[in-house]
Amino acid sequence: MSSAMTGSTDSILKLTVLPQSIPEGKRAEHSLDTVTSPLAESAVSLSRNSSTRSIRATGARRIPNAERERRSSRRSASATTSMSPAQAFLSSWNREGITAEPAQEKPDDEGKSFGMETQYVIGKTVNQGGFGVIKEAHTITDDGQRLVFAVKVVRKAVIDAESVDGDKLQQELEHEISVWRWLEHPHILRLQEVYKTDFATFCVMDLNIGGTLFDLVRQCRSSAAQNDGRKGLKPNLAMRYAYQLASALRYLHQDMRVCHRDIKLENCLIDMTRPNASTNGGNLRLCDFGLADFLHNDSAPSEASPERTTSPAAPSSGSHHHRPTSVIGTLEYASPRGLVANRKLFETAGDIWAYGVIVYALCTGELPFRHAMPSKTVELILQAEWDDGALKLAAAGSDAVIELVEGCLEKDIGGRMTVGEVVGCVWFEGMAGGR
Repeated sequence: MSSAMTGSTDSILKLTVLPQSIPEGKRAEHSLDTVTSPLAESAVSLSRNSSTRSIRATGARRIPNAERERRSSRRSASATTSMSPAQAFLSSWNREGITAEPAQEKPDDEGKSFGMETQYVIGKTVNQGGFGVIKEAHTITDDGQRLVFAVKVVRKAVIDAESVDGDKLQQELEHEISVWRWLEHPHILRLQEVYKTDFATFCVMDLNIGGTLFDLVRQCRSSAAQNDGRKGLKPNLAMRYAYQLASALRYLHQDMRVCHRDIKLENCLIDMTRPNASTNGGNLRLCDFGLADFLHNDSAPSEASPERTTSPAAPSSGSHHHRPTSVIGTLEYASPRGLVANRKLFETAGDIWAYGVIVYALCTGELPFRHAMPSKTVELILQAEWDDGALKLAAAGSDAVIELVEGCLEKDIGGRMTVGEVVGCVWFEGMAGGR
């Protein structure tokens, strides 16, 4: 680990520091038989509880029942002397017949460690989702430098609990890792290492501080009254983040031949650790590659594998009402083609459409396609109807921005801008090289 670290955070997808531990061309997975705590050997003192099964450490020996009882009795007697009156009361109550079951430590509790060549100590929780939790991961380099990363812990016990979808969820995690592990770009969240145990999969990534583009837009909207009614970002910040995201997409589409499929404000992290970030802006980091995939130029439509969700069928002629049961990614960012396709699309045009949605939102503080009724949102997208007047009135709504958004939100996929045209647009003249 050779780079400087970022500090801790309390937001998600908020995860960034830059040391690199995965040499290109080498596998990042490590198989661990044990996950143990370094607390007995160091002065680190961290603690937090979590749930599900634990991994039995090797080398543990069985203690006879009688000996365990004597030890337990001695511990109870010594502990009582330092108890508060309330604790002593509850303790005596338990001894009279109501025994409290002790909390069982888990391998992903705060203070536990994992890793092989590099040892990480688990810190506080950053964010929690349905099938995983993100926590801080602390480590110390050979020269004594302390680094803080983030670790996404996906417990196998949680996946196993869903007997029907367990295999599918595990495959989705493996798929995300298979794409994400090869990506290395200044504006893409870096996956450092992956460790697999019987308890969980530990994905070590950069720790990000600063929230997301969604958070920034929301803050601007809430303070519009103090900013002459401007709901969007300041023009220089809107341009900065739009260019950084375009740079990340250029790398994905042209260099790595990857389509992201879930480009949205919430998946654009902002690292605010750079100097003068509060005034000049931070650095964008694109994250969440759960729907990403490599482009397959030789795949025929019939050979494409189905998505994790079912796309709405193409509407019949004359139909004016479309009610999709599910959408790939997020509805407000879906392209017209993405709404009507009934197969997995190996193309980048959907990312460009979603990029246009983000640029519009950065400038105006609003999403171009949004309605209280999802079916109405679908109709707006299919007709490519959006309020260009709001963009013209926005503080960042110069002619160059309007031209960029119109090119990205072009209904005809053949006339839609490519990522190369986006990076080279007039609005970005004078910006640093996209690579």
